[in-house]
Amino acid sequence: MRDMLHIVTALLIALGTSSLTAQGQLLRRPDTRTPVDVPAAESNGIHRYSSKRLILYTDIESEQARELVKLVDQVDSAWELQFGKLPEARDKSEFQITGYLMRDPTKFQKSNLLRRKLSPIIHGQSDGYEFWMHDQEAEYYRAHLLLHEATHCVTQCREPDDDQKPIWFLEGMAEYFGSHQRSDAAAPQEKSLRFGVIPTSESVSHGFGRIEMIRAECQAGRALSAKDVLALGTEEFAESRTTPYAWSWALCTFLATHPETASDFRNVCHQWETAQFSKSFQEFWDTHQSVIAADWEIFRESLCYGFDLSRGATVRDQQALLAQGNTRKVTVQADHGWQSTGIRVLQGQSIRITATGRVTLAQTNKPWVSEPQGISVRYSEGKPMGRLLGAIQREQPAEAGAIRHWEFMDIGPGAEWKIPETGVLFLRVNDRWNELADNSGEYHVTVTNQD
Repeated sequence: MRDMLHIVTALLIALGTSSLTAQGQLLRRPDTRTPVDVPAAESNGIHRYSSKRLILYTDIESEQARELVKLVDQVDSAWELQFGKLPEARDKSEFQITGYLMRDPTKFQKSNLLRRKLSPIIHGQSDGYEFWMHDQEAEYYRAHLLLHEATHCVTQCREPDDDQKPIWFLEGMAEYFGSHQRSDAAAPQEKSLRFGVIPTSESVSHGFGRIEMIRAECQAGRALSAKDVLALGTEEFAESRTTPYAWSWALCTFLATHPETASDFRNVCHQWETAQFSKSFQEFWDTHQSVIAADWEIFRESLCYGFDLSRGATVRDQQALLAQGNTRKVTVQADHGWQSTGIRVLQGQSIRITATGRVTLAQTNKPWVSEPQGISVRYSEGKPMGRLLGAIQREQPAEAGAIRHWEFMDIGPGAEWKIPETGVLFLRVNDRWNELADNSGEYHVTVTNQD
């Protein structure tokens, strides 16, 4: 009987400490934040600021601190959209985290606010419901880093926390939510924040630098495929505090924004348990890997401030061979990136492409109007703006090279093309990837199989 009581007691203890309730509901990890001696902190020049989701202890100016504590409340709805509802706390308490933003770390040391178990803090570090970060010179990057560390507190809040999701995902999504931008509303006194954006310029995201890092890596011949980014581990992130974060940011931004992957990737992000996350991501990858692999190359190589992925994503269609001597007419919209013609072409086949029509490339006082030959006074990626361009997405990716999935062709008003690789023919109106939204019009294109 005594043995049976021991067994029942052990079972009850196990159930009590399980991460799941009796109804199978996932729970948040216990809140083990150490109480802060506020008077002692204030005596060292550290002040407390709070909002619904964040308590911030910092020695920076009060006006800046008050703006920062609002950020976490504002990003909360974006977190919930991407990750789903946070697991409930066992005690039903509201989710709240504590941040320590340090201009002078010695003040925090004197106030016993630096935990002994912390490793040396280079930029920022999180642990449970707390994070620590050094102050940053750039106002944008100070907010970016705070949102980054706060996102770690969200993605690692479940119980138990001993098995973690892949580091590319944890760091990439922290970078994704750190990337924010203010947009002016109709009323001058009102401004709204958007999260998970590609910043529109270096001037509004001073200190960010991720786009420049990706460009430099590509130019140096160190471009990573999407699969390469998934393989980044703790060793790579420990060796470099720059490029692995840039690559993981770029991939998570791509997956969370691309029209063909955004919804399914959000479903993956909703999986709080690591095992279920891994299974869900594998299913997602198996479904979308061909699109991801091809479109990632274009995104990576053309990445710029304000890259409009909603319009720049490749537009695909059903495909079929074009019979010998036959023609097909297609339209190419000026406000999108690469668009499928639906024509499957064969290696060695000769095709002729002709184009007519006009497009408008900018809605200014004097709109820029172009025909398929392009406007020679302004260029994008080495070609006149408005020029008709062609590409073949290879049926079998090349074995080597940065661009394994694509062959490109300069077309203009007309060109003959001996197909170098079997694949699908795509066309686009040349323009900068961050200036597609104000384009209008289309080209009328005729494709002829000359064989």
